[in-house]
Amino acid sequence: MADLRKHKVVYVSHPGSGLARSNFPTVCHVDGGRIVRSLPFHIPEEVALYEIKTSRGVFARPRKEVQMPLAYAWKRRVHSGARVGYPLLRNDWSPGNPNPATRGSSGYTRISWERALDIVVGEFHRVREKYGSMEPVLVQADGHGQSGYLQSLHFWGHYLFDMIHERLGWGWWTQQVRNPDSWEGYYWGAKHVWGFDETLGEPPQDAVWDDVLEHAEMVIFSGNDPEATGLGMSGSIAVEMPKWLKRAGIRIVAISPNLTYAGAVHADKWIPIRPNTDSALYLALAHTWIVEGRYDKEYVATHTVGFEAFRRHVLGEDDGVPKTPAWAQQITGVPASTIRALAREWAGKRTSLSVYFGGAKIRGTLAHLTGRLEAYVLAMQGIGRPGRQFLRTGAPSFYKRSLAQVPRHPDVDRRGIALSPMIEYAIGKGPKSPLFIPRTLATEAILCRPIEWRGTSAALAKAEDQFRRYRFPPTDAHPGIRVVWNENGNQAGSWGRGLKWLEALRSPQIEFVVGIHPWFENDIPFSDLILPAQTHYEHEDLIVVQRSDILAMFYQERAIEPVGESKSDYEIHRMIGQRLGLEEAFPPADEWLRKDYEGTLAATKLGITWAEFKERKSVIYDCPTWDEWVEIKKAHGYGPHDGGLHWFWSQCGGLETVSGKIEFVSARIAALDADNAERPPLATWMAHAELAGAPKSQAYPLTVMSNHPKYRFHVQGDDIDWIREIGKVRGPDGYLYEPCWIHPHDAASRCIAGGDVVMVHNERGAVLVGAVVTERIIPGALSIEHGALIDLATLRGRLVDRGGCINLIAPSPQEKYAAGGEIKVPEMNVSGYLVEAVKVDVSDIVAGAGVSRVTAIQAEVPAGGKKATEPAAG
Repeated sequence: MADLRKHKVVYVSHPGSGLARSNFPTVCHVDGGRIVRSLPFHIPEEVALYEIKTSRGVFARPRKEVQMPLAYAWKRRVHSGARVGYPLLRNDWSPGNPNPATRGSSGYTRISWERALDIVVGEFHRVREKYGSMEPVLVQADGHGQSGYLQSLHFWGHYLFDMIHERLGWGWWTQQVRNPDSWEGYYWGAKHVWGFDETLGEPPQDAVWDDVLEHAEMVIFSGNDPEATGLGMSGSIAVEMPKWLKRAGIRIVAISPNLTYAGAVHADKWIPIRPNTDSALYLALAHTWIVEGRYDKEYVATHTVGFEAFRRHVLGEDDGVPKTPAWAQQITGVPASTIRALAREWAGKRTSLSVYFGGAKIRGTLAHLTGRLEAYVLAMQGIGRPGRQFLRTGAPSFYKRSLAQVPRHPDVDRRGIALSPMIEYAIGKGPKSPLFIPRTLATEAILCRPIEWRGTSAALAKAEDQFRRYRFPPTDAHPGIRVVWNENGNQAGSWGRGLKWLEALRSPQIEFVVGIHPWFENDIPFSDLILPAQTHYEHEDLIVVQRSDILAMFYQERAIEPVGESKSDYEIHRMIGQRLGLEEAFPPADEWLRKDYEGTLAATKLGITWAEFKERKSVIYDCPTWDEWVEIKKAHGYGPHDGGLHWFWSQCGGLETVSGKIEFVSARIAALDADNAERPPLATWMAHAELAGAPKSQAYPLTVMSNHPKYRFHVQGDDIDWIREIGKVRGPDGYLYEPCWIHPHDAASRCIAGGDVVMVHNERGAVLVGAVVTERIIPGALSIEHGALIDLATLRGRLVDRGGCINLIAPSPQEKYAAGGEIKVPEMNVSGYLVEAVKVDVSDIVAGAGVSRVTAIQAEVPAGGKKATEPAAG
């Protein structure tokens, strides 16, 4: 036991970065066994930081590393009333009588770890004996949970079942493959224009800031919000970079349905646009450039192929509809005069387009067309020329060909930090198991068998993979999915059609559901057996700072004793592995960490032993001076202020397309899927069922757009009182509702005032939100941040989600196709879909809906409620 009287300072991994990577840790002060303070990290003075020197000034990296608010409030979550402290078994489940219909409403009984492990291993043997292999087990994990390097890293379930196959010979398992969720439109679309398989369809970022800060005159924030998404993923460098743009005299234009936090702070101009209509805007920009001769004709002739077909489409020569600004105004809501002005300024100024991941525009229905058309217009203005780049704010280190986004030593990039091999299960080049399901189709794999689709959806798969056909189950005689292994998952709250997923967990087909998670939330209460995982405060681990512009490693000591009998994700799977005779596959955690550390420059070049590293607690790598960086760039073929796609502009080739050039007409699509009406060889504007003006919009006239949250990370932090108090809307009943931005015109026509509780609904279900009446959202749209905490209730007998988890009523990819039809593009859609909003009387809300959950959230107590201190037990 630790000495609880001792004051200590511990570095703790950032809670939200995920996938074994962190930005800089928080500095946690512990007294009496409790976390009393979390502070920003300050990079020591002896660490050499970089400067970018330009004719417009010098841009230096600050030493203070401020994190998103969630990082400092996270300590409130450790002892949350929603914490799962002990193994819990659903009261009415047994191997012979699983009672699937009562998942989500049954009570739980605390059991010992010994019994929990007996049940898990017993179920493994039962599945193998009954079905002949482990193929009926769907193994899923979520890379966006609180995630350390090893101990609280997710995807240990994938590794466990991989070892069961490899070392025990029990057969394959069904792997849930994470889709490229934040890059959907680039992955499924833009890759067929310019390639970039290794960066999920986005141009690499080699030394791009050197180029932009020296040459650019305007930057388009296309749905980009570094004050929210960037801050959460990359730390404070993401909010520093827009300041660099302003200091360099670069004009910022923000295009998005809502005036984002970054747009409000940094933009010189906000252009409101209807959700997910960017494709029409891009076509109208192209029309203006073509008719006025304002595009880079030389570049198009030498660096692209297929432009003539695009020109004909833009001018309406193929379909009789010229894609004029007036045409686009009817679709986008952007005045034709604004479109023309933007087109002329974009062409007249050296302009770069900036995103963080891609924003809501890239995660909606047919977003692959948006991704392709965005690449088209960038090509028309000579992407790669000085000042004309694709720019990411924030600086994760892995979006590059050979050099980092900002000055950094290449050997540090290659060997400076430890890289967990588990990440291959999350963002690999393909599924490890030949039986797999894309995450976007997990629900359909249970409820709609058989299903057929194209593409593994593996993040780093080559573009050709998107045309390969798959089926699940592989044969009609196959048992399909019978067991769900849910490691820190939040399928219902982070992906689309969440209510259907909860329905799938209640399917008679599912015999056993295991949930592994620190908290009793979202789809975890639909488990038969819940195994209590630790938070990253409760064990030793390695902190790998890769989601930052500075690379580093920290040793994370245990800050506090484990809550209850919780164990780390690694230890949970290790105990199961030991029961199965897999001891060698699961060495002690310190042994695994030491081995990974000893492969880094800290050990091999700096000579810091594992023991010394644990004593000193950190290794932060120096950055090169500007002169050193210029020499490094010279060795890689770049001039002092060359960067981004300068190499492509210079070489006029070398892309991962059939032609090696930018392809307006994709040769790959033409050869492998030419008759696909949804994704033809030439990207065009396409109407669809979730678009304003579609028949469905008669009943559901508003369009939801959904961004990454500012104050939480997906669902994480939505149970923290501090976060809820600054980010929620308190309803008349005292409950804190998820905010819903609505334009005054739309609010007035529905008799909605600020602070009212509103039901946002469509044919998929309904969620309750708190109205924020504001002109920061375009008329006809609602802005609701994605991934709120699910809190099922009833409203006049109708099931609703009081927590405001908008993902519950988002479309599934199958909805684009006829029942039973092949799913050709299994893209995720969590933004840009139709709903209606109506004011509700809070007295009609009945909390609970029969679902076991915590009745109060930390210090927040519903009216007439009682503060909960223990997990609900039914």
